[in-house]
Amino acid sequence: MPRIVILDDRITNRRILAQHASKVGPDTDIQMFSNPVVALEYIRGETPDLIITDFRMPEMNGAEFIRRVRALPDGEEIPIIVVSVYKDRDHRNEALEAGATDFLMSPVDPFEFRTRAKNLLTLRRQQLLLKERALNLEHKLESETKRSSNALRESKRQLLAVIDSLPALVYATDKSGKCLFMNQYGAVICGTTPDKAVGRQICNLLGEEKWEKENKRDKELLKERALSLTYEAPFKLPDKSVRTFLTTKTLFRDANTDEEHVLSVAFDITDRKMVEEELKAARDSSEAANQAKTKFLANMSHDLRTPLNAIIGFSEVMASQSLGPIGNTRYLEYAADIEHSGQHLLGVISDMLDLACIEEGKLELTETSVDIIRTIRDVARDMTVTASERNISIVCHVPSDLPRLIADHHKIKQIFVNLLSNAIRFSPDNGVVDLKAWLDKDGSIGIEVRDGGEGMTPDEIEVAKSRFGQVYDNPTTKRYQGTGLGLPISIGFVEAHGGEVRVLSEKNNGTRIIVSFPLERTLHENDSQKGERLASS
Repeated sequence: MPRIVILDDRITNRRILAQHASKVGPDTDIQMFSNPVVALEYIRGETPDLIITDFRMPEMNGAEFIRRVRALPDGEEIPIIVVSVYKDRDHRNEALEAGATDFLMSPVDPFEFRTRAKNLLTLRRQQLLLKERALNLEHKLESETKRSSNALRESKRQLLAVIDSLPALVYATDKSGKCLFMNQYGAVICGTTPDKAVGRQICNLLGEEKWEKENKRDKELLKERALSLTYEAPFKLPDKSVRTFLTTKTLFRDANTDEEHVLSVAFDITDRKMVEEELKAARDSSEAANQAKTKFLANMSHDLRTPLNAIIGFSEVMASQSLGPIGNTRYLEYAADIEHSGQHLLGVISDMLDLACIEEGKLELTETSVDIIRTIRDVARDMTVTASERNISIVCHVPSDLPRLIADHHKIKQIFVNLLSNAIRFSPDNGVVDLKAWLDKDGSIGIEVRDGGEGMTPDEIEVAKSRFGQVYDNPTTKRYQGTGLGLPISIGFVEAHGGEVRVLSEKNNGTRIIVSFPLERTLHENDSQKGERLASS
């Protein structure tokens, strides 16, 4: 039967609270008091399960009453609810600081009262149950002390057996370097037995050279009082072979003497180190091969451009019939096809050369004052012919007051050409490609190219950003074919200007390429220092 004590100097409040308390549960013992002193006398003899008290009372306030309840032998765990009006917020806080469990605002809401009282009574029952169980456990603990002592000794024996079976050198030393313990594995390495190792100086077990280094580390650990010390070091075995061990040293205190000792655990990692060396060699070889490939691409691109320029030049001469008419019109068509194919191949080779320069870190910028508005419009106009073949519209949103950009004009134009070409390639027929530019709040210039194509997953985005990356590799989808160089080259050009490229895409929801140039690239009318920098370059 839960016992509830209600303390309030007003009889009306006591009756209302008692009425609410009677509905908390069946068989509730309710005790009402108007005087806190009398209530305390009762609580000393009969410990309640819940106290509900007002704050403003004669002789002592609610905070003092709570402190006195908490000072009683069983008063610390009794839940106490303080009832106060909203304007008594400071009083309510004072009561909570004194140890109140909860508070309610007057007038008390019946449902809130019942809910909170039930919860606190439930907690009180659980506390009493836990306390009872704790007492029972204490009695059991006393009766099982001998059995626990035996179990502890057995556990210690089993622990030593486990340590002995570990494929690691485990030993403990005191401040003087005397061995306190060594497992079977370590004893075999040191050419002795665990029993014979105990009491000997560790220098006689590990050897003078090894011991000097270990002793230095032990002293360092004891001096710094660090949690642990881990390191790799070679160790010469009795058979003269040298193995690499990963050792961890930690401090532990002797329960009997209260002295600090050092525990060392060393694992043989020789095989792992050999694998690491092999992996490092393989990685170095791969990086060297990658560099060689990059240099090959650069050299090959240079070597191919010279004869290709001749092919393009001669085909132009033939197509224009500069040296006289060609008898068969088919030859004119062939010459035009040769010139067109040569220009396409020259573009691919130029892309490969640009990519090689980016990867080698040899990309050079020829900085000028770039009119972004005109550059965007020129590129959009040039790409309109390609887009119109599939009835794709290019829509530009460029503010007329967009400032100029300090950049390499050729590379900026190539960025727009690559991004627009990709957007057109991946847009559906009769689609729309949006190209817009803006000035951020901090004064930097941003550009976005958006298409309405198939979009990409996060994994496909990473493929598209890699060199020669082909997201849509279906050979039957001819319009998606390409070298896979446009986006990575554009990213390299933007990053060379100190900018950033973000690729935002969702499957079946198109793709957005956002280019951001740093503020120092924006050339405002009053940027005299930037103008001087351009003039000097």
